[in-house]
Amino acid sequence: MAKYMFKIGQVVQASGTSRKLPSGHFRVLRHLMPTPSGVPRYCVKSETETTERVAEEHQIEAAERQH
Repeated sequence: MAKYMFKIGQVVQASGTSRKLPSGHFRVLRHLMPTPSGVPRYCVKSETETTERVAEEHQIEAAERQH
């Protein structure tokens, strides 16, 4: 079973190397099944959009601002 670094409800942002996510803050909505190679995935939602997105663990990092 994959070990998830981010908790449900935690505020995260796109990592500096991620090109797939826009800038801004996202809230982790739920943990998803890991990739076939075992990389944890998350369902995240932007604070300013209605779209839910899928992010792999390496694509996000903890945001400095928590609420």
